[in-house]
Amino acid sequence: MNNMNNRNSLSSLNDLSILKIQEEERQRIAMELHDTSLQTLAHVIHQVDLAGIYMDKDIVKSKLELAEVKQNIKTVIEEIRNTIFDLRPMSFDDLGIEETIQRYIQYANKDHAFQIHTYIDNIDTTYYIIMANIYRIIQECISNAIKHSGGDEIYFKCYSKNKTCYIEIEDNGKGFVDGEYGQDGQKHFGLSVVKERVMILDGEIHISSEINKGTKIFIEIPLK
Repeated sequence: MNNMNNRNSLSSLNDLSILKIQEEERQRIAMELHDTSLQTLAHVIHQVDLAGIYMDKDIVKSKLELAEVKQNIKTVIEEIRNTIFDLRPMSFDDLGIEETIQRYIQYANKDHAFQIHTYIDNIDTTYYIIMANIYRIIQECISNAIKHSGGDEIYFKCYSKNKTCYIEIEDNGKGFVDGEYGQDGQKHFGLSVVKERVMILDGEIHISSEINKGTKIFIEIPLK
């Protein structure tokens, strides 16, 4: 009876963790759309109004405004496309998780601020939900390192062995100590989501970091 109660309690905790992650993801996406696409579209409306005013007075200014409108709309399209890809990486179906991870790393490092050393071996799973969560975990870890580490080099490995997926991420950044890391909401949010995803997948995560010596993250996830 105790074992059954323990399993039920663990199941309830996992359900709550899933709901928490989903809600936090919704909030993050809403904030991103508000801070990027919606503000750009509001600016586009203003530009269209200006173009209309200039139309009868200064045709050159009107054309310049419309040219900028076109560019801003292209920017919004790209932002929305990236958001859709973030929600459901469609290249899973065509390219597989390995190529999808490589493409995300290239996108995340599009300004080439980091030298990222990657090693990705076959990740042997036929379960989409496991594959998708492994991708999300990698995505969050790489994003955290790029945004917050303050370094310029990342070592990333992802491979499977004996029905277990191993993820290793190391950066040469400023590092942190537990008491200070939580002061930055974004950093804390990133790692907490990673930990919850790993827990839901019955995996293990080990994080080690030292000031001015970077951060190492090691994750094991069973492939069922």
